[in-house]
Amino acid sequence: MKELNIEAKTENLDAVLEFVEDELGDDKCSVKLQMQIALVVEEIFVNIVRYAYSKDTQPFNSQKKQSATEAGNAAVRVMVEDEVVIEFEDNGKPFNPLEKSDPDITLDAQEREIGGLGIFMVKKMMDVVKYRYENSKNILTIKKHFMTL
Repeated sequence: MKELNIEAKTENLDAVLEFVEDELGDDKCSVKLQMQIALVVEEIFVNIVRYAYSKDTQPFNSQKKQSATEAGNAAVRVMVEDEVVIEFEDNGKPFNPLEKSDPDITLDAQEREIGGLGIFMVKKMMDVVKYRYENSKNILTIKKHFMTL
């Protein structure tokens, strides 16, 4: 598995997307699949940026206390074989996004509760989405099967 360790800041999203895209490679999966994965990676990374280290929350288990305006770090790991496996890790506030109930997409946007649509999209687009909390870290793993060209 290749790994990128990066500060969880919005301005680093392009670097994360480039890292994942480079690992996927043009010869390993279709453009459609690359676009789906990019959308999912963006959703997950932005959620880490916004919520794991938000101003309301301090990193859960930090040896050095951060100020409320500092960003924490995130690790993004990618493995590509007969499937794409991407793992996101942060040491922010413990949060399992899979515990949130799916939004009722039959309702009008104005009638729906705010939030949850992004992780719903991730679950629909990927074949496997797993969460675990281990060694004071949030770890979200996504998998997508594909056939090589």
